[in-house]
Parts: sequence; C-alpha cells; structure tokens
Amino acid sequence: MSQFAGTFRHAVDRKGRFSVPTQLSGGLALSADGIFVVVPGPEGCLDAYPRDEWTRRVQIVRSMSGGRLGRFYKRAIVGEARECKIDGHNRILVPPEILRRAGITNAVLIKGQLDHLELWRPEAFEAYMASQTITIEDAIEEIDARLEKRRRDDDR
Repeated sequence: MSQFAGTFRHAVDRKGRFSVPTQLSGGLALSADGIFVVVPGPEGCLDAYPRDEWTRRVQIVRSMSGGRLGRFYKRAIVGEARECKIDGHNRILVPPEILRRAGITNAVLIKGQLDHLELWRPEAFEAYMASQTITIEDAIEEIDARLEKRRRDDDR
C-alpha cells in the first residue's frame, strides 16, 4: 500500500513536468509500478492516486449503482483520469490540460495525503487555508479522541 506525507513545492516546466520528491516516490507501493492516476479533486486541487490505490477506488465505483451519484463520479472523475508515470529523472508529466483545471502553471504544491497526493496551485492552497474556520486544534482534538477510543476498545 502506498503512503505519503509532507508538503513540497516544485517548478513545473512548459511540458507539464515536475519533480516528485524522493520522500514521496519512496512511499509508492511496488504494485503502483511508478504510475499515478491524476483526477480532478475537491476545493480546486488535483488528486494523484498511485495505481494500486486507484484500482481500489475503481472497484468501489464499479460496485455503485447506476444512479445519479455513480454516473456523475464516473463522468466528472473517471472520465478525466490520466495515467502519469514517473520517469528516470524522478519527474512526472501531467498533461497541461489537466494542470490548467487546477490553475497550475509554473509551480505546484504537492501535499501528501496518506493514500494519495494533492496537487495545488500554491496561491490557491494559501487562499483555501485562509478561508477555513476549522483550526489545527480542532483537527488534533478529533484525531486524539478517536485514538483514545481505539485504545479503550483495544484494552477490552
């Protein structure tokens, strides 16, 4: 299973290539075969799923009914998915039309999200964070409460 953490800012060349930090590419599962599947993400970013994780997501999508939500997800997300392989120089090429979707031009902010990466235009991420009413303390308290509950359950 792939696993990613950390924040990195890299230049994007005119072809849409940027470096994938070794801290992130090292978290890529062997089963991903050096491939990320890049799709539109929430709040204006792009999501980059390693192929192993994307395969898990596709299995869930296939199990969804043919209702409105399933059709919309397939059209808006699956229909826009692009496989992007890490090259021998540890760079990834994301098609420019996909980068434009998130407003990414000459710089990208890469954020590890455990099972995938988020790709942001740096200014868009700063604006997103500034607009949030949730604080770091709120998030830490929620996680701490869940961890404490799990510990209590494990002790039983």
